[in-house]
Amino acid sequence: MVILMAVMAVMLTVAVQTVSFQKRRENEEELIFRGNQIVEAVRLFRSRHGRFPSSLVELARANPRVLRKIWSDPITGKPDWVPVFLGQEGTPVGGGPGGGAPPTPTPRPGATGGAPPRAFPRTDATGPVVGAHSRSCETSIKVFNGRTRYCDWKFVFNPQATPGGGGRPAPPPSRPGGGPIGPGRPRGGGSEPPITP
Repeated sequence: MVILMAVMAVMLTVAVQTVSFQKRRENEEELIFRGNQIVEAVRLFRSRHGRFPSSLVELARANPRVLRKIWSDPITGKPDWVPVFLGQEGTPVGGGPGGGAPPTPTPRPGATGGAPPRAFPRTDATGPVVGAHSRSCETSIKVFNGRTRYCDWKFVFNPQATPGGGGRPAPPPSRPGGGPIGPGRPRGGGSEPPITP
């Protein structure tokens, strides 16, 4: 009897870990999908307004609409995306007409010698928004663009990515058997039709 209960406890622990692991993987796929939605919204905003948005809120409130709403970050569970500004942390500067002037670098107070100061400290960064990343710096299961922490998964519109400055983001991730994953998308094998109300 004791052995049976011990075996059942071990099996239950393994099942819970498997479910938790699968949920995290699904959240990572959702993070990629939603990040790419923000990139596409930045691209549409720039093409319609001739400039980059000044904030994620402006991106969500744009008329005509380019983003239904600021989706919750699936890792944190809140709509607390960190904006990535033009020229910040390796993003391209001089994105062509309407790109706006790059922000002026702000050195850290007290930085005098040694390593050069970061030009765009996260707390002081301003300027045109070209993308976003997660606020969570947890280690990911998936490696995305060579990065293993969610806060390093940058979703950035690059107007120089394609000839002619189209800068389309990478297509949303897809499951081996089907279509993209995300809000309003089927989650099963990917081949079943979407559920309509």
